[in-house]
Order: sequence, then C-alpha cells, then structure tokens
Amino acid sequence: MQTPVGRPKDLAKRKQILAAAKRLFLKSGYHGSSMNLIAQEAGVTKLTVYNHFQDKANLFTCTIAETCEEFVHARLIHLDPNCNFLQIFAHACQLTLNMISLPEAIKLELLLLELSAEQNPLAIQFYNASHQKMQLVWQDFFQKASQLGFLQHADIEEQTHILLSLLLGHRHHEVLLGVRPQPTLQQQQQIVAQSIELFMLKYKP
Repeated sequence: MQTPVGRPKDLAKRKQILAAAKRLFLKSGYHGSSMNLIAQEAGVTKLTVYNHFQDKANLFTCTIAETCEEFVHARLIHLDPNCNFLQIFAHACQLTLNMISLPEAIKLELLLLELSAEQNPLAIQFYNASHQKMQLVWQDFFQKASQLGFLQHADIEEQTHILLSLLLGHRHHEVLLGVRPQPTLQQQQQIVAQSIELFMLKYKP
C-alpha cells in the first residue's frame, strides 16, 4: 500500500507561506504586503496561498499567532518548592526583556500600533496573540509562586500589570519611538534587579 504524501507537502507549503508572510509583514507592514507579493516571496502560486488561507486578514492572523507563540513559549519557566525563586524570577524577567528587545519584536509592536491607529479590527486579534498571551504566561507564573509560598496571595492580573510596567514603562515607549536605544545587557540586568526589588516590597510573603 502506497503511503499518501499530499498532507506533508501541504503542511510544508503552509509553513513556507507563513514564513514568507512574516518576512513581508515585518518589512512592509500590513497594507504593503499583498497576497501576490507573499506568493512570490514564498515561491508558490497565488491560488496556493488562497487554498491555505482564505484572505490576507486570515493569513496575517495566523502569521502573528505563530510568531508570538514562538516568542512567548521559547523557554518555559518552572517552579518547585526547593527552587531559588528570586533567581528564577530574575531569569524570567530577563527573558521577557530579551524577547521584547528583539528587532523582530519591535517591528511587530510598531505594526500593532499602525493597525490600532486606523482602528483595524485585526489589532485586537494581534493583541490577543501577543500581549495577552504574554500576560497569561506571567499570570500562571505568579499563581504558582503564590501557591508555593514565594509571594503573597494577590490579584494575579494586578501583579502582572505592575511587573510589566516596571520592566517596560516609559522607557520602552521611547525605544518604540526611536528616541532611545535598546538597553544594553548591563542596563537590562539593572532594570530587572530594580523591578524585582520594588515588586517584592509589595508582594513578599
């Protein structure tokens, strides 16, 4: 019996199209990336693109969701009763800063701002796949930390907002505007240390 080969080829084509779409969306923005250009970049026909994704909005949503999934879940943080909580907390903060400082992540952020400015409904889907997903990861972290006694039992949404405000704040806004350079590794470590110090003043058990 001959093994069917159609499905693996379809999956390969889908990945190929997503990779091409990602490159173009980050380079040219949403409006500057047509389905025809994406097909050319992927080395497939326009019909093939439409066979996998019904329209550009659907392709954009799938591309952003996959890209953000790679960012947010690149490394998972695990807690256990015997771990060095502050060390793991600092590591998680450092990973977050590293992630949002990637040139690719900055371009994604600017693309989100572009869509939001024109009140494009895709902005909400984009936000849910990126910022909201990161917040859920941190909420899970804080919930486990409080269960293990490393932090006070508190509103995990509030904890997440406070931490991300400490890590990013006005400084990251200036980076997005291009008026401030990305923090160096040494500066990132200082930001992490100061953020955790302030955070623990409020939530230390």
